[in-house]
Amino acid sequence: MRTHTKYRVTPTAVQTDIEEKTILAKAVTCRTVSHAEPNLTEWSEFSRLFALLEASFPLCSKHRIIDKALGPYNLVYCFTGEDKNREPALLTAHLDVVGANEQEWTHPPFEGAIEEGFLYGRGSFDCKLQVISILSAFEHLRKTGNCPKHTWYVAFGCDEESNSSKEGAVQIARYFQEKGLHFSFVLDEGGVVSQKYIKGFKQSIAVVGVAEKGYLDLELSVERTAGHSSTPAFPTALGTLSQAIHRLENKQMPAKLTPPVKQMLTNLGKEGPFTYSMLFLNLWLTAGLLKFAFSKQATLNAAIRSTIVPTVITASDKSNVIAKKATAIVNCRLLPGDTQESILSWITKTIASDSVRVKPIHCTPPSHISKTDGEAFSYLSETIKKTFPESIVTPYLMMGATDARKYQNLSDYIYRFTPARMDRSEVDRMHAPDERISLENISLAQQFYTQLITYW
Repeated sequence: MRTHTKYRVTPTAVQTDIEEKTILAKAVTCRTVSHAEPNLTEWSEFSRLFALLEASFPLCSKHRIIDKALGPYNLVYCFTGEDKNREPALLTAHLDVVGANEQEWTHPPFEGAIEEGFLYGRGSFDCKLQVISILSAFEHLRKTGNCPKHTWYVAFGCDEESNSSKEGAVQIARYFQEKGLHFSFVLDEGGVVSQKYIKGFKQSIAVVGVAEKGYLDLELSVERTAGHSSTPAFPTALGTLSQAIHRLENKQMPAKLTPPVKQMLTNLGKEGPFTYSMLFLNLWLTAGLLKFAFSKQATLNAAIRSTIVPTVITASDKSNVIAKKATAIVNCRLLPGDTQESILSWITKTIASDSVRVKPIHCTPPSHISKTDGEAFSYLSETIKKTFPESIVTPYLMMGATDARKYQNLSDYIYRFTPARMDRSEVDRMHAPDERISLENISLAQQFYTQLITYW
């Protein structure tokens, strides 16, 4: 195994550059909201962001790959390293954001306001932080004349948030595959350095996603006789559908300890308090107890079972009309090992009603589980510890979906980590009102990527 050079980060690399936070604030003003239907997306906002990045990082712009096969609204760069015989590495993030209801925000979501040590705005954390920090790190290296040891590719897709669109990372991955590229490792957005992740741990826990849960949208529908609300006939379509939803909310799928969760428990058990060591390192005895305890907390519960939750319901559009048809969208997040078929079977049995039709709308299976026993994960862990020395680094299972899975045919070592120190209340701002990132985290992100790029 190759040994890594021990290093210290110079003040130039770690200070929060006024220019960097200003660039991120300007990037937030670009309303790069993506939609599953590409014709609904304001692509001019992506063009505005491209112009900002080109002006802000002129040395990086010289390394951009221009190819029609990449699509007009993705950005891909190649920074050639000293050792051309080693497989390149890939850093990836996304340019698009989810929408925002401005009335719910303390600071306008697309203004990029900076106040009391935080930069507010949609995409400030998810994930223009990574876009700006990655390019800032490469720009710094080019300015100082440093050349990375590895060749690095950088890929920013345009449609991660719209999920079913094919305009972004799907196109980029296809391009890489056609070029015959294979990566020594891939790093995308993901887990953070979490404060107070598990009660009783004094250390922060840096969680690195080694796999993602699958994504499944289902439509539940019921048809009954329509009518006037003054002379109702029961059961109604909406009433029957509501009963089905009630059953799904009151019965959860079985809990399982998947390999990423077992790895996480082992790592935490080795470095945590004695009580947790006893619980986490003796799963043959304590698995049942842990499943029960985890079921009481939403985040931990999602780590041990496939989740099923209703998110949209539609029936009559008038208060005095009984709907002929009622529908609901149910979103499911699948553990590794679960499939669309197994989820459909469980839902059908749980609802236990011939009146409710269940139809799949969209499914993305759980991702592959990346290896953690090689050089790539070891070096990533070392870099995290250099940037966040108080943390325990551990693999974990990502609850949400990222672009990372779209590259899984191009590397056996795909990881998901966002270099930011946050507690649960900060993470919960993602996709919610008043999303923000601290100026300290902007500095830490640049430090992290500079270290990672320079010494891999």
